[in-house]
Amino acid sequence: MKKILFLALALMATVQAKAWWDHGHMVTAMIAYLNLNKTARAKVDSLTAVLRRDYPQVNHFIVMGPWPDDLKADGVHAYDTWHYTDVPINVDGIALPQMPEVDIIWAINQSTSILKAAQSKPVEKARFLAFLTHFVSDLHQPLHATSRFTNDVPGGDEGGNLFPLKGTWRNLHAMWDDACGSLSKYNDIRPFGKPKVPLTEAQIESVRDLAKDLMKQYPEKSFSNLGTLDPDFWALESNKLAAKYVYGVKGKDDQGRNQYLRPNDEPTPFYLEQAQEVARKQLALSGYRLAAMLNDLFSEKK
Repeated sequence: MKKILFLALALMATVQAKAWWDHGHMVTAMIAYLNLNKTARAKVDSLTAVLRRDYPQVNHFIVMGPWPDDLKADGVHAYDTWHYTDVPINVDGIALPQMPEVDIIWAINQSTSILKAAQSKPVEKARFLAFLTHFVSDLHQPLHATSRFTNDVPGGDEGGNLFPLKGTWRNLHAMWDDACGSLSKYNDIRPFGKPKVPLTEAQIESVRDLAKDLMKQYPEKSFSNLGTLDPDFWALESNKLAAKYVYGVKGKDDQGRNQYLRPNDEPTPFYLEQAQEVARKQLALSGYRLAAMLNDLFSEKK
C-alpha cells in the first residue's frame, strides 16, 4: 500500500478543471454533515480541528470539501489524477488511449482504507477525510466520470474541458462545475482566485440553508440507489447521465427532430433547465452517500 501511495503522490498530470465549484463541494459536505449520527459528527469535528492546525481556512467540516482544490490552487499537482476517471463515450468507435491506473475510484478506496486503519495518524485521517469528502462529490459530477472520444478529438475531450461553448461558460466542464448556473448566486461565498479565509457564520448558515433546500427538494426516498456505496457503480451512473444529459438534447429543429449540444454552441434554455435539475439532484445524492459512508466508517464497533 505504501508503495502505491508513493507512486500516486508522485504523479503529475495535466487534467480536468476542478469539479463543482467551492460552494458545490461545501453544500455536498453540509448535506452529509446534517445527516451524520452523533458519533460520526464528533469524529469529523475532531478531524476538522486537526486539519485546521495546518490550514486555518478549514474552520468547519464543509471546508474540507474544497480543500483538495485549494491544494491545486497552491501549485500542488501530485493528486491531479485522483479527481476523475475517464469512462469513455466513444462516439466514433476509435482506438482508445491508455487510462491512468490511479484515478478517483482508487482514491476513494484508498481514503476509506486509511480512515479505517487503526494505525493511521490523526493528521493522515484528517487529510484523507478531506480527500474522501471531495472525491465523493467529484464523482457525482458527470464529467468527472467521462471523456468523449471522437474522430475530431481522438484523445478525448477531458471531461468537457475541450468542448468549448459560447456564452456564460468557456467550456462544458466549467458549466457543469457551476451546476449549470443553478448555484451561481452562491459564487461569492468563496470567490475563485481570492485568498482562502475562514468562513463567517453567515456564510456557513447560507450553505446550510442551501443544503436544507436541496434535501427538501430531493429527500432520501427519491433515490432508488442511494444505499449503493460503490464508487465503480457511481462512475457508471455518472457516465450514463453524461451521455444522456451533458452531451444531450438542446432542443428540436423545425421538423421536430432532436438537436444535440455541439462544440461552440451556446446552451439553450431547454438544455439548461434539464441540466440544472440533474446537477442539483447529483449534489444532494452525493451528500447523502457521503453521510452513509461516514456513519459506517465512524460507527462504534462492538
